[in-house]
Amino acid sequence: MSTRRHPARSKLAVALCLGAILIGGLRSDFAVPTTTAGFTDSTYGAASLTTTAKVPVEAVKYDQSAASALFLSDSGGLYISGYRGTGDGNGGKPNAQAEPNRVKFPEGVQIIDATGSTNDFNAIFADTTTSFMALDAEGGVWTWGRVYGVRDLIGRGDISRAGSRYVGQVTATAEGRSLPPIARMARTENQFLALDYEGTMWVWGYGGENMPTPDKYGDAPLPVRANHTTAAPSLLTCSGNRDNNLGPVPFRSIWSGNNAGGAVGQNGLLYTWGFDNSDALGGLVTNTRCPSLNEGANRELFQRYPELYTTAEGEIYDEGELSTEEERHERYVEIAEAMRRGEFPVCAGVVEGPGPDTSGCPVRQFGHSSGAAHLLTSGGELLTWMTRKGYGEPFLGREPTPSSPARRPAPVTGDLRFDEVTAGVSSLVALSTDGRVYGWGSNNLCQAVGVMTEYGTPTDGDCGDGGKESDAAVVVVPQLVDGIPEGTPATSISATQCAAWATLADGSAYGWGAGTAAGYGFSQCRQPASSYRGYKIHREVPEGGSGPFGEPVTQRATATIRTSRRHR
Repeated sequence: MSTRRHPARSKLAVALCLGAILIGGLRSDFAVPTTTAGFTDSTYGAASLTTTAKVPVEAVKYDQSAASALFLSDSGGLYISGYRGTGDGNGGKPNAQAEPNRVKFPEGVQIIDATGSTNDFNAIFADTTTSFMALDAEGGVWTWGRVYGVRDLIGRGDISRAGSRYVGQVTATAEGRSLPPIARMARTENQFLALDYEGTMWVWGYGGENMPTPDKYGDAPLPVRANHTTAAPSLLTCSGNRDNNLGPVPFRSIWSGNNAGGAVGQNGLLYTWGFDNSDALGGLVTNTRCPSLNEGANRELFQRYPELYTTAEGEIYDEGELSTEEERHERYVEIAEAMRRGEFPVCAGVVEGPGPDTSGCPVRQFGHSSGAAHLLTSGGELLTWMTRKGYGEPFLGREPTPSSPARRPAPVTGDLRFDEVTAGVSSLVALSTDGRVYGWGSNNLCQAVGVMTEYGTPTDGDCGDGGKESDAAVVVVPQLVDGIPEGTPATSISATQCAAWATLADGSAYGWGAGTAAGYGFSQCRQPASSYRGYKIHREVPEGGSGPFGEPVTQRATATIRTSRRHR
């Protein structure tokens, strides 16, 4: 991970430039128009130089749009499938069962990450509240769609309904200045988050319960700064916490979440906020408007990395020696204060692009699922905890006990270490350090482990039209995803609300879960009305076939199938 570099010098951008030069020249001007007029759909020649085992298209790592799915091509193109009622990025509203369409960006723009979200993660609201966000290799941010029924909250100011259906670049901040190059992006329910190379988090969207508000309540049609922090969760805004305000913190990474968000400071501390925020000590503080130090999660980091987290006098956090809650809280406060005021080289700079932080900073990955949080450490240990009863239980991956209750962070069951985690609306999928793919959570449509289960035990049925659709189908603890061939390690995982994918080292890819079903009501996968049922999983392109997508899976769900082969 690099520190404060212009994104044009990132490895991806350099590779793209070199590839284009090798095939006969590169456009010298990368100026990107801010209107949608004259967009062309071109594919960079760099794709012809592919020498690694890459698939032609791969689902984005994390997408919470209720009824759609996003895919990135190996040449930096972005495709959308499924429901496109708020626009396909090109001004149209094709039928949900139409073939995936490529979103038309200006010539030369290479997309490296994308994501979407829908209010309440519910297909019923998809036609008024689904919005999308994309990040290009030059640090440009692009959006389209509508947020909470409003078209002017996607970061581009006052635009027409028709204009909101086209992808366009977010260029200006609420301060009237140009938005700086962005290193990384994330989403919460109706909000957009972007992290620049100086560690500033920019936010825009609906000013409701999940917006990290600096100094006032209200919507943000243009990006505003959001780096002020507090010592503990509070219903107030950052400026309202006069006795609790810690001032601005440069962030290292930002993380998506359904009804809450998270960020890691360059001081190595974890901050959280939102509707389903908690202190990870058993408390739930809803509608928190300011990034606050998460005491329970930070204690877990202090316990696991005593060589990194100490008081000003060098004392460590050891729950074996700190026998009372009062002693533990006092030591936590001392360490947090020392870390906040000092330097933390292992977390210096900003994480670029999508995916985990692989630098050695103690927080490798963080996220909020529906009513639950997950924290992946640099050592590969995955801690989960429930923030809201009724939603969070399926995400735990463990049976709560008196010594490790559901509302306190604890490792998932089994001696497992992971490289990466991704979430559906009701389940988690994780990639282990040895290249195996595990899933758990709600599995009524095979979205967790690729085969039908009931109460965590695999049963007969292929999860197609004849498969069961029962709330009882829950995988309690991590299980290997069924149907992924053994012998070849997986290298990446992806998910939308009710489907998941894994790419293997040989370039083959496999998908499982909802073929036509969608998210419903914060934490469920259901078959909605036909107008929302779009194709999210596609079989691999047959020999001699053209285009990046094979035949769509038209069942409500499917067991694990092969979706792509290596690009040749």
